[in-house]
Amino acid sequence: MPEEPNVYLDEDVLNALHVLAKPWIETTPNAVLRRLFVEGTLEAGNMSRIGEGLESEREGVLKHLIIKGLLQAGERLEWRRPRLGQVHFATVLPGGCIRLDNGKIFEKPSPACKAISGQETDGWSAWHRVSDGRSLKTLRENLLR
Repeated sequence: MPEEPNVYLDEDVLNALHVLAKPWIETTPNAVLRRLFVEGTLEAGNMSRIGEGLESEREGVLKHLIIKGLLQAGERLEWRRPRLGQVHFATVLPGGCIRLDNGKIFEKPSPACKAISGQETDGWSAWHRVSDGRSLKTLRENLLR
């Protein structure tokens, strides 16, 4: 059996493929690339448009807060870690995802925290809206009222 060729992707390209992937359907970078080739998205001249508008299409758990008017797309979130002297920022995307300032996008608040700290953290309690300091946990509790 012939050996499969290896292709190495930059972290930015791999992250873009994760954003473009259809959750639970396209589980490998190859699956995403196959679909993009079939759609014609990867034709010469179209490369600069890859990922255009996809941030707003990707759905996250904050979408319910946006729909109910408790949170708005574009709002800034912060996670203060005073013992470490750190403050991390993120932006709420139209589909309810969180985009860290390094460009990585997460559907849920806790994995966003883990990507920063390397450890499990309750993202609902950690992330606060910059405008008024209210936690995502508090906003979620208001959703249930």
